[in-house]
Parts: sequence; structure tokens; C-alpha cells
Amino acid sequence: MTGRGIFGFFITLLFVGVLFAIGAGIYQAGVAQGVIDAGRFPAGAPVPVGGYDGYHGGFGFLGLLFPLLFLFLIFGLVRAAFSRGRGWGHHGYGRGYGYGPGWGGGPDKGEGHTGGPEAWREERDRRMAELHRRLHEQDGGPDSAPGSPGK
Repeated sequence: MTGRGIFGFFITLLFVGVLFAIGAGIYQAGVAQGVIDAGRFPAGAPVPVGGYDGYHGGFGFLGLLFPLLFLFLIFGLVRAAFSRGRGWGHHGYGRGYGYGPGWGGGPDKGEGHTGGPEAWREERDRRMAELHRRLHEQDGGPDSAPGSPGK
């Protein structure tokens, strides 16, 4: 392991320990409150629950559906805000959504490429060759050795 990995492991261990200590403290506070409440009421007597008025109405099983739909709405809005398009359709084969070679153009579009699933590799290789050529031009030409200063 690297020093960074060991440090991350110990930070995670410390974080989990702090969470465990907080949870144990909250549990002990609840037990203490239960002991206090047990002394207030005689044995077998019903214990009143705060905030409950005996009303049994509501949405029934739909009460669980609304929070679930709310979560779907939130995740859908986040996805719409940070993604491009709908996320389904033509995944790089022929015409469809997207950008670059293989995503919407073709010989009939005048771009001179055939598209398809391998077109992005061709475009990547072409761009890498162009970048390599420009870096050699900046570095002093094709005769310069790697790592040597340019002109």
C-alpha cells in the first residue's frame, strides 16, 4: 500500500469509529429516557405517544408511494440537469443522437466517414496523430531527441 492508501484507510477507520460512538451515545440516551419514563407510569398502564391523536385516516398504502415518486422525480431532475439527451436510442450505430464520427453523420451527410461502432477509434487515432505532430513541431522538429530543449 502507498502512504496515501494507508492514510485514507486510517481516516475511514476514524470516521467509522466516530459514527459508531455517536450512534452508541444516542442509543444510551434513549435507554436512559426509557428508564425515566418507566418510573412515571404504573406497570401495565398504556403509555401516551406524543403527536398521536388516534386518527387512522390518511393515504393507506399510497402513503408509501408518494415518497417513492418524489425520489424518482428528484433523481430524474438531477439526471436531466447533468446528462445529454434521454439516455436511450441509437447507441452509435448509424444515425441517431450524440456527436462525433459514428454518431449521426455519414457519407450522405458529406463528412466522409462511414460511422458505426469503430468510427470513434478512427477519430481518436486521427486526433492523437495530429496532437503528436503538433507537439513535435513545438519541441523543435522531428530531428530533436525526446526531452531535449527546442529551438
